[in-house]
Amino acid sequence: MFISKISFEDYLGVKMEQIKGKTIRDLLPEYDSRAYEEKENRVLETGEPIYNLEEVIIKNKRKVWLSTNLAPVKNINNEVIGLVGVSYNITERKKHEIELKKAKELAEEGTKAKSEFLANVSHEIRTPMYGIIGMSEILAQTQLNDEQRQHLQAIENSAGSLLSLINDVLDFSKIEAGRLDLEIIDFNLRDVLKDVENILITRSDEKGLEFKIVADDSIPEFLRGDPYRLKQIILNLTNNAVKFTEKGHVHIFIHQDGEDEDEITLKFEVKDTGIGISRRGKRLLFKEFSQIDTSTTRKYGGTGLGLSISKRLTEMMGGKIGVESRLGKGSTFWFTAKFEKTKTPEKSLWPMEQKDKKDFLAKIEEDLSVLLVEDNLINQKIARFNLEKVGYKVEVANNGKEAVAKFRNGAYDLILMDILMPVMNGIKAAEKIRAIEAERNLKDNTRKHIPIVALTANAMKRDREACLAAGMDAYISKPFKQQQLVELLTKLIQE
Repeated sequence: MFISKISFEDYLGVKMEQIKGKTIRDLLPEYDSRAYEEKENRVLETGEPIYNLEEVIIKNKRKVWLSTNLAPVKNINNEVIGLVGVSYNITERKKHEIELKKAKELAEEGTKAKSEFLANVSHEIRTPMYGIIGMSEILAQTQLNDEQRQHLQAIENSAGSLLSLINDVLDFSKIEAGRLDLEIIDFNLRDVLKDVENILITRSDEKGLEFKIVADDSIPEFLRGDPYRLKQIILNLTNNAVKFTEKGHVHIFIHQDGEDEDEITLKFEVKDTGIGISRRGKRLLFKEFSQIDTSTTRKYGGTGLGLSISKRLTEMMGGKIGVESRLGKGSTFWFTAKFEKTKTPEKSLWPMEQKDKKDFLAKIEEDLSVLLVEDNLINQKIARFNLEKVGYKVEVANNGKEAVAKFRNGAYDLILMDILMPVMNGIKAAEKIRAIEAERNLKDNTRKHIPIVALTANAMKRDREACLAAGMDAYISKPFKQQQLVELLTKLIQE
C-alpha cells in the first residue's frame, strides 16, 4: 500500500496522477531500496512499527531528505496484511542541521585557535617578565646605595603593575574563549586569608589604614574549591578598597550564608571608608573595560577588568557579587561562593603552605644535585642564582633531549623542567625520564622517584594536567618569586 500527499508532487517532481498506485521504486528507478525493503520486511514480520527512518533520495539531480514512519496494517484477527508508510520532507531541517554542524565545527576551530594563541601569548609575555622580576630580585641582594635602591624599587613596582595587567587581560581572554576552569582541591580558608593579609598589610600601613580580617568561628577549617581563584576575587576587591581609601579602614568579614548536606555558602564583605561610588557608577562597575570616571582612572590606574573577572569567577563558584555604596561615604563590596564540605585536606603540593623564610631555610638540605632544564639564558641565570643561594648544586640542560641524556648518565636529586623548548619539549622529556627511572628500579629492585617540577610560562589548567600526566610532581607558573620556588622545592624534598 502506498499513500501519498500533494506535497509528493513538490519533492518528487511528478503529478498526482503519476503517483497513484505506484511505489517509490516505480517513481525512482535509481533509488537503492534495499535498506528500505529490509525495514518494510521487518515491520511485516514482527508487526512492530518503525519511526523516524531517515534517508536521502535523488530526483532530477536534487537531493531530498525524507523521514518515514512505517506501521503494520492488521485485520480483525490481528494478522498483518500490509503496511502503511508516511514520509515527511525534512530537507530544510537537514540543511539547517548541516549548517549548524559546520558552524559548530568552525566555532570549535576558532576556540582552539584562541586557546593556542592565549597559550603562546602567555608564554611570550611571561618569559621576559620572569627575566625582569627575577633579575630585579637578584639585583636587590647586591650592594646598592639609597638612590639605586629607589630606582630598583620603581622597576619592581612597575613590573608588578605590568604583571597584574597581563594577568587580567589573559584571564579575561580565557573566560571569553571558555578556557578558564576552576581547579577544585581541598584547602584551608585561613591560609588563603593569611596570604591576603600578608599581601595587603604593608600597603595599608603605608597609607595609615586600619586593616583587619574577621572570619566567623563557625566556618569549617577545610573546604573544597578553588583557593587560587577565591584569593584572586578577594584581592581584586580589597586592592580596590585600599587604592581608593585615603584614611580610615579596610575590613574584610566572612560569614556563613547557607548550608546543606554537601555544600556550604560563604559571604565575603570588603568594607572601606573610601571615596564611594555614585548610582551611575554602580551600574558600570562590573562591565568589561568600563571606567566610572576617566579622571579617577588617570589618578589611580586600572584596566576596568578586575571586577568583571571577579563577577565571572563568582558565578563559576555558584555565587553572586554586588556593592553597597554612597559617594563620599565609602563602599561595601560583597560576594558569595559555594564550597564542598570536607573533613581533611587532600595531600597536595599546590597551593603550597606559607612558611616562615628562616624556618624553611634552616630545615633545607644541602648539597642537593639539581638538573635545571631551561632553554632561555636569562632564565637559566636567575634559576641557577636562586638555587645555588640555598645550597644546591646545579647542572643545566638547554632542552629536553639534553636533559634525557644527562639523566641517563648522571644522578640527580631534583629536576626543574621548562615545558616549551626546542629539540624536545619538557612533557616528552619527563615521559622519557620516567621510563628510564622505571627501568632502573626494575633492574635494581628499588622504588626511587626523582621529583620533577615543571617551570612554565603557560598558566592554563590543561598545561598543569599535561605536566602531571607526563609524570611530573608539581607545577609552578612563571614569573615566580624566589621564596615561592624554594618553598615548593623544600616541601618536595621533605616528603
